[in-house]
Amino acid sequence: MSKTTTIHRDVQSLAPVIQEFKAKTAATTSVRLSGLCGFDGFIDTFVRLQTPPSMAEFGPKLTAAAGVAASYPVRHEGDKFGGNGPLFAAALNDIYAGQIDVTYMGALGHPGVLPIFQAALSKKTKGLYTLGRAAQTTCLEFTDGKVMLNDMSACAEVTWERLLECVGQSTLDAELQTAAFISAVNWGKLPHAGEIWSQLATRLAQLGVSAKKVYYFMDLAEFETRPLADREELLARMPAITRQCQTLLSFNLKEAWQMGEVFGGAYHGRKDADSVAELAAFLRSRIAVDRVIVHPNNGAACASAAGTVYVPGPFCREPLISTGAGDNFGAGCLAAVLKGLNDAGIALAGNCASGHFVRSGRSASFANMVKLLDAWAAGTLGERL
Repeated sequence: MSKTTTIHRDVQSLAPVIQEFKAKTAATTSVRLSGLCGFDGFIDTFVRLQTPPSMAEFGPKLTAAAGVAASYPVRHEGDKFGGNGPLFAAALNDIYAGQIDVTYMGALGHPGVLPIFQAALSKKTKGLYTLGRAAQTTCLEFTDGKVMLNDMSACAEVTWERLLECVGQSTLDAELQTAAFISAVNWGKLPHAGEIWSQLATRLAQLGVSAKKVYYFMDLAEFETRPLADREELLARMPAITRQCQTLLSFNLKEAWQMGEVFGGAYHGRKDADSVAELAAFLRSRIAVDRVIVHPNNGAACASAAGTVYVPGPFCREPLISTGAGDNFGAGCLAAVLKGLNDAGIALAGNCASGHFVRSGRSASFANMVKLLDAWAAGTLGERL
């Protein structure tokens, strides 16, 4: 198949993509999908800066205060369940309006699942398995981004051995034998995640699960603290995972720039649609995965054997909330591929899922995404839903 690049620059050019999206997401199937997600768990405390409201203004003020002191008014917005995996699992359930079986395995508390995770996830998952203590994050929310202050001491407890101990080999095998998907996220903060990712693919093969039957979604999350050797080790794991599974590797734009540097790619600072698409293709040509997805905050590119496509998104200038937007994006992508959508449809679903979330604070269903698309195409989509 020839390698082509298609750049959709506005919602009007997406008409045929939207038509297919509506048709495939409306279709019902007799088989109820199931799969597993993991493997982190955070309790997030949200703090919104009031003055100055933006990162662009806050940075210089913080620099000027170095060596002295500074005080800024904030609004505490409470504690929420967090972690890329829990947010992803909840969003995937909501996209399918509960018509999907998601099993979550992650750091949800010790010795048992904490009440904050029980309340958030018990009705959105088929099963919850805790692998250890939850990590802690303080999320500083700005109008133009966020700063996440992470206490990650608990993350080292998440290991393959711990997963087998807490879940049990027979239970894990039963999950894998019926799985249509695996979502493995937040490699950046879980030092032993790479082995878990590899072992799951290995076990699928040992159980006789057909190659390429299971979709395997991976998101490294923020990984700039991981040394080059760790990144190279993870990349070396990809061929074996991809031989067994249909792999999707997703990056936000900053992460894609950083991974591009591993291969000598000079993409940092390039945000235009053509450059994002070029970067997705660049990474896909060097990483042994079926699809590479790169998502800035105003669109997404997907590169595969079919070529590369860029799809704009319903950009929100002042998000109600940004923490969790990337996880909703990823859940949208996985939900779309499970519905049989092509690369453009996958990128569109991710954009709509995140676009709905940042406007409302709620994860979208497929029906919600269709309403958003209709408003976007009509020019009536606002900053809030």
